[in-house]
Amino acid sequence: MAALKLLQRVKELDYLVLECLAERTLAEHYRSMKSGGKGYDPRISEWMQLLLPLAVERGVCIITNMGAKNPCGARDEVLRIASRLGIGITVGLAYQHKVLKSDLKDVLRDDDADVSVYLGAAPIVECLERYRPNIVITSRVADASLFLGPMVWSWLIFFLPICPEFRTENIIRCMSWAGTGMKQSC
Repeated sequence: MAALKLLQRVKELDYLVLECLAERTLAEHYRSMKSGGKGYDPRISEWMQLLLPLAVERGVCIITNMGAKNPCGARDEVLRIASRLGIGITVGLAYQHKVLKSDLKDVLRDDDADVSVYLGAAPIVECLERYRPNIVITSRVADASLFLGPMVWSWLIFFLPICPEFRTENIIRCMSWAGTGMKQSC
């Protein structure tokens, strides 16, 4: 596995990104979940058994979109694996929780079962900032966001001590669409 080789060989590594989700695979995970399946990438079990021990030992944060339609289920699986390996870890989740639909009478109802929107890098940055996790599991995020999130967070760690009046929220607000190909003015 290339990720394990990278983890073993690159000595100055802060983040390891596992990008494993596409529109086709997202649809497959959704169908799987509807028929009683897990809804997340089943390879997460095997990969975390291989990667977690060395990643935790070296202080490398793993960021992955293997959560697909069920990032909470993926988190639970990763925590079970870590427990079996005798490793204490923190997991951050960056995912879409709810999509609400309003009808003409403004009655809100939950309608997110088959909806999946692209998130940008902001939820990943927020996870890194709030929790300093060993692993971040996402649902559907723009591929570039998996890489942009840790880049922005690393930049903030460097920049904030130099300019403490700078607010993280400003960066997150301005970059909420970063990596999605969409533009938003700050």
